[in-house]
Amino acid sequence: MILTSHRLDCFRLCMDCLIRGGSARHFDHIALLLNGVKGRHLRYVRSLLKEHPDLPFEIIAGPRGKGWFISNLQNECVKRHPNALYFKIDEDVFVSADWDLRLEEAYRAHADNPDLALVSATIPNNGLGSWRLLSVFPELREQFLAQPHAKLTDHCAGPVWFYPHLAEWMIRHFLDMREANERLRAAVAPQDRFVAYHDRFSINCICYDYRHWQELGGVREHDEVDWGDFIRDNHKLVVLDSHALVHHYTFFNQQDWLDRTSLLEDIRRANLPGTLPFYAPLLPRLRFLSQAPRILARHLRPR
Repeated sequence: MILTSHRLDCFRLCMDCLIRGGSARHFDHIALLLNGVKGRHLRYVRSLLKEHPDLPFEIIAGPRGKGWFISNLQNECVKRHPNALYFKIDEDVFVSADWDLRLEEAYRAHADNPDLALVSATIPNNGLGSWRLLSVFPELREQFLAQPHAKLTDHCAGPVWFYPHLAEWMIRHFLDMREANERLRAAVAPQDRFVAYHDRFSINCICYDYRHWQELGGVREHDEVDWGDFIRDNHKLVVLDSHALVHHYTFFNQQDWLDRTSLLEDIRRANLPGTLPFYAPLLPRLRFLSQAPRILARHLRPR
């Protein structure tokens, strides 16, 4: 299932990685969870279905909003397809060619454990993923810790979440996902591939089964927070797969800063060469201009 709401630019790259990379063909169903999608975004979704009639797309749509508006889309997908294995990504997650096969291997290796909750890919710009990568590559850790405000922690709201320059730094050091996964798989021995975790983390790219969904009582209102609380309070198992690196573009608090950079275009250039439009160098400026009214309003607001 792919959750999308308002970032058409990210969603296009997300879908291009899935389709051009080939992993879209590994699934029995591909549920597009539309959270208030309309206009150009909705037209793009319809064009996907027309251009790829061989792919098992289905639409689950609801009004724009947070909380239950998001959770109920995911719950509806599970209800339509009980007793399955579910992979969930957000619209600004960009996957490697074999990400799903790796996560399924991680799931199968732990499926007999009744405490298993979620399997996650390794994501450079979230707390758990960055901690793992910096633990695997000590020379990179030294460079990272030399950055302003840097700190080595696995906490979901640590410096790599709070400071966008650290998030960008991490992503750029693993920009090409094929090359990054080769490095990571060479550095992490098979017996060290899976990392056990029992606390809240970022759920941008996860895998879970029907048993866990039932145990959870369905995805709850505040999906990531409530999921994390359930895992921590019940000492459930999260498995981080060190052999499955994918990218997540931005958290809400980093979005404006990162949108002023060329990071989004550079991720596409590194992983899908030849697919950038000729006007790509202008896109960071255009995104900045779209922020200008909000920035001005904030500065002009009475204090």
